[in-house]
Amino acid sequence: MEIIKLNPVSPEPELIEKVRAILLRGGVIAYPTDTVYGLGALVSNLAAVKKINDIKERTADKPLSIMVKDLEMADYYGKIKSGIERYLPGRFTILVNKKDTVPTWITPNEFVGIRIPDYPFTKMLMAGMFEAVVTTSANISRQVPVHSIADLLAQVGKRADMIDLIVDAGELAFNPPSTLINMSA
Repeated sequence: MEIIKLNPVSPEPELIEKVRAILLRGGVIAYPTDTVYGLGALVSNLAAVKKINDIKERTADKPLSIMVKDLEMADYYGKIKSGIERYLPGRFTILVNKKDTVPTWITPNEFVGIRIPDYPFTKMLMAGMFEAVVTTSANISRQVPVHSIADLLAQVGKRADMIDLIVDAGELAFNPPSTLINMSA
């Protein structure tokens, strides 16, 4: 596990590239968003997604959300309806009917939650990605979301060693996790 400090207002491009490289190599990251700290991995990497479930102490049958860079990428994974653009980017997870491009290890049901966070780091990270990234809060399931790396490390304990890279942007504003908006069916 490595921790890197990030300027939350103006993220350093070389750090963004480092994070992207970790994801592309199959790693798991902890990272800041516009709501809380999250855990992420490439959607296509089953082993990394299993690590996230292990870190969070959650069962594999619980659906995970995905982070995309834009509505075009969102449309690759889900059936996007008119009006979604008023929520994204932002502090929302939009539930849509999934397409066959979403692996069953992301969600076993017919829906997928899609996010485009409105945060400088995630915008820069996703701008260079050609695949969605799992996005889920970094807390243990059914525990309070974390707004600092100290809280994250305290909650996950020894399982922090399963995180390849932690991106520390300091203490985040105490925003609630993303709001779910159902645009399925």
